[in-house]
Amino acid sequence: MEHSTSFRKTLHLLLLCSFLFGVYDLALADPPYPLCSNNTDNNDSFNSSFQNSLQNLLVSLTSNASVSKYYNLSYGNEADKVYGQFMCLDYVQAEDCHGCISVASQAIVNLCPNETEAVVWEEVCQLRYSNVNFLGQLNVQDNLGKDNVINMSDPVKFQAFVENKLRNLTEIAAFNTSANMYATGDEPYTVDNTLYALVQCTLDLSPNECNQCLEAAIKDVSSQCYGSRGARLLSRSCYLRYELYAFYEGANASSVSPQIQPTSTTREGGNGKKIWLIVVLTIGSAFLLVVLMASIVYRCAMKKGTRKGKNEIVRNHVQQHNNGDHDNPGFQDQYFEGLDELKANDSYIDLETIHSATYNFSDSNMLGQGGFGPVYKGVLADGKEVAVKRLSSFSEQGETVTLNQPQQPAFSVGRFAEHHQRFTQSCSANGLSISSIGPR
Repeated sequence: MEHSTSFRKTLHLLLLCSFLFGVYDLALADPPYPLCSNNTDNNDSFNSSFQNSLQNLLVSLTSNASVSKYYNLSYGNEADKVYGQFMCLDYVQAEDCHGCISVASQAIVNLCPNETEAVVWEEVCQLRYSNVNFLGQLNVQDNLGKDNVINMSDPVKFQAFVENKLRNLTEIAAFNTSANMYATGDEPYTVDNTLYALVQCTLDLSPNECNQCLEAAIKDVSSQCYGSRGARLLSRSCYLRYELYAFYEGANASSVSPQIQPTSTTREGGNGKKIWLIVVLTIGSAFLLVVLMASIVYRCAMKKGTRKGKNEIVRNHVQQHNNGDHDNPGFQDQYFEGLDELKANDSYIDLETIHSATYNFSDSNMLGQGGFGPVYKGVLADGKEVAVKRLSSFSEQGETVTLNQPQQPAFSVGRFAEHHQRFTQSCSANGLSISSIGPR
């Protein structure tokens, strides 16, 4: 019962650790990244009419994603009107844009159910809706930073390098009319590392608003993802990302391969805490797994030992401490394992008595030859006759053999051998305790 309770506790701990890993994996999951309003005051506005307007809006946005990388519209009457827009990164193809918005339409409903305002970011697109008109209005609140958990060895130098590159791209995207509010670029950081960066604004912003949005994004990514070797900043009105590998189409992908795939977690307290969390959870799970396996092995061993203990014959081994054969007078220094048990059951016959009873296993006392050795007749000091079987040193016999002789109320069967031989004895149940039980 105690072992069963311990086993259940260990299993519960392992399941708990697996759950914690699952929760942490969700925190580090790939897109989508949702941002729901969670405004309970707006729940009353999410009625069947608004839900119908939202469904039609999402269908229309998905349809237009096959022909445009940016689109916005509104749907419904004034009381139930919903506004929406999507933006795909400028380098993606029309087919990929349509696929991304189609996935985002499902995700935004599932991740933000019954919400009157929500936004979701996928890998190469973002989708947003609200019951309040946001079109043409800059919004840099609640920006989300997602970063790689590995920091650079010199974060101060690297961060300054990143910010400088992002600001150069911001100027191009915001004020170069041909750029379509989008810019990418790469620049060598070290001999082995090249920085790749991308910035983009929604097309409903003015140039100044695009610049303001990206400057706010640079500030947020620097504070939330300081020193990270890769990061992205998710804003309702703009987007930026940088990595040490070519992540966008058109970049020189052969120049740098991604040494570490980016993970997506909002920085809360720095990368050091995240790394420590990973280490602690890994070690904890490994430890609990070892404990669980040890518990299972121990339980199996205990069951096997209990079963064996119930059926095992009590074997008493004799050790000779001085060399020589059994005729040597010095052959008196021996011991029995299980001797106390034999004595407690009054079934102990020592070797000296057996030697005396059989006249040192005299040939004249031999009763016969068995499959495992000769059997000798012996007479104990009290006149009782016994039969003693002397096993061959090569005998594989593992059980005590009992010779049922007529009109013998009690007898003993002895097995012994010098050095590589063994000795055990047992008595019949007729008035004596049985110290060794086995099939005949």
